[in-house]
Amino acid sequence: MKVWMWPKSSPLNRYNDLLSDSLGEAGIEVMDLEHGRLMLKIGRVKPGDTVHIHWIHHAYQHSNPLLFVVKSLILILTMLYLRLRNIGLVWTIHNLYPHQMKYGRLERWMRSLICHFCTGLIVASESIKRKAVKEFGVPPDKLHVVKHGHYLDVYKPQGICLRKEYGIDEKADVFLFMGAIKAYKGVEDLIQAFNAIKTKETHLLIAGKADEEQERYLRQMEDADNIVLRLGFVPNEEVADLVRAADVLVLPYKEITTSGSAILGLSFQKLVVMPDNEFVNEYFREGMVVTYDPAKPGGLDNALMTARSVKYGQRTSRYEEALRELDWSVVAQKTKRVYRARAV
Repeated sequence: MKVWMWPKSSPLNRYNDLLSDSLGEAGIEVMDLEHGRLMLKIGRVKPGDTVHIHWIHHAYQHSNPLLFVVKSLILILTMLYLRLRNIGLVWTIHNLYPHQMKYGRLERWMRSLICHFCTGLIVASESIKRKAVKEFGVPPDKLHVVKHGHYLDVYKPQGICLRKEYGIDEKADVFLFMGAIKAYKGVEDLIQAFNAIKTKETHLLIAGKADEEQERYLRQMEDADNIVLRLGFVPNEEVADLVRAADVLVLPYKEITTSGSAILGLSFQKLVVMPDNEFVNEYFREGMVVTYDPAKPGGLDNALMTARSVKYGQRTSRYEEALRELDWSVVAQKTKRVYRARAV
């Protein structure tokens, strides 16, 4: 079986590489369509092959509404071409909608059409499946739940002691936010909550590449005591040392469907703070995560305080149990079954 992955590999996210490698070990030949190359390489795909797409909005979005429609029509013709040639089309719905979108009605129309043309759809949880059925009118049997794989042994420590580098005591409480810093990630809310509960022995480490607006805010914030900024893209070789330096990983996202960062924290057996949502219940066991209601005043403040107390309390020993469900060999076998299902 040959699968054309779009994309097979990404410098920004190890997920694609891990999925492609695991599928290769499961006996599937995985080819790379690359971002922006879908229409250019589609002629090489043979009947009986499968095209597996991830972040599909790159293929149709545009700031100009006319060009948005033109790009959408080209993608529709491409999908029609694939189906007429008996080529499987699978889409992993990582998010119901892109984090950045300008034309809501066009987005809903386009994503509903994509679901219609696909032979199979993959979601990372039962909760996303229910939402996709409701939002896009997808038959439930066309949606397959395949959990996001773990990051065990993916990021290797380099032996860098970041606490020592930043003058943070080993007994201090360290909260970490790591990843792309955009408005919807809630970093401003995190800083406000941290400043409300911090002590001399409490520190916040923010690591990641910020967009222009967020970087300006971070550079100009008034109360920056015990807040360490490590701005810029985080190379893979620095990930393990960053996570190991922290006691708690904080993900104050305003929007969340599936979180690779949460699974990264789970893989390193770190306590995670994040908004309450159905995703949490499907991936985490009790004692692994502290949730809060983002609409409730002081919700994040209280969650941070609770996380500090959990650090010194009894922690769960069920990480191995949770991670077994996220083994990449399991992910590969379930994904392989989606390719073979060809549900219409």
